[in-house]
Parts: sequence; structure tokens; C-alpha cells
Amino acid sequence: MSMRDKARSAAAEEGNQIDLTPMLDVVFIMLIFFIVTSSFVKEPGVELFKPQASTQEACERGTIIFAVDANGDIFYNKNKLPLDRALRTAEAAKKEAPQANIVVQVDRETPAYVVEDLIDVVRPVLTSPPCISTDEEA
Repeated sequence: MSMRDKARSAAAEEGNQIDLTPMLDVVFIMLIFFIVTSSFVKEPGVELFKPQASTQEACERGTIIFAVDANGDIFYNKNKLPLDRALRTAEAAKKEAPQANIVVQVDRETPAYVVEDLIDVVRPVLTSPPCISTDEEA
């Protein structure tokens, strides 16, 4: 095989390879897009035994989650929250996700007045009625 034939076969092999760079660029752009546009649900960070409900409706866009435990303590994003800071917390969460609805998770033993007080405090930022999270009826 002469030098000329070797050069031709090397050029032919080079032309047969697929350049993956544009595909990787597209994949990284899509990854960045999904990371930037995703919204993460902040869990309240307290274990609750939710009451059962016989009638249920799905909560639309419910991503601002407050939890009230059996002692009447309010939690948001795994932190205990005093009632007087609930409005500021809800306002900040609404700025992050303007279309989000407020969900209140309660324990079976939660005092009802605490839930009423929490809803009254966050009422200025409500764009729709708040959702109360329950377990499905067994």
C-alpha cells in the first residue's frame, strides 16, 4: 500500500466518524432549561397523621406547603415557624411561584383554631381558597 492509498483511507475513515458535539450542546441546553424552569416542592419536614376525608378534590398548583402538628406548631420548609412570620414566609414563597396555591397539612389531633389562625394570617396572599391536605378514605 502506497503513501497515497494510506492517506486516502485515513481521510475516508475520518469522514465516516460522527461528530457528537452538536448533540451534546443540545442536551446540555435542554438540561439547563429544565433545571431553571423546574419548581421544587418544599416539604414541611414534620411527620403527620392526616385525617381521612370522604370527599376530595385535587388541589391545583399547590406548592406552598405549611404543616401544623398535633401540638399546634406550624412548620414550613422543615423549620418551625411562629404564626406572626407566616405572612412574610407566604409572601416570599408567592414571589418565587406566583401561580402556587397554599396547602395546609394537618395532623388528626391538630387544634382547629391554629389552622383557622394560620389561614387568616396568610389570607392577603391567597389567590384561591387554601387546600387542606388529607389522606384518602380507606
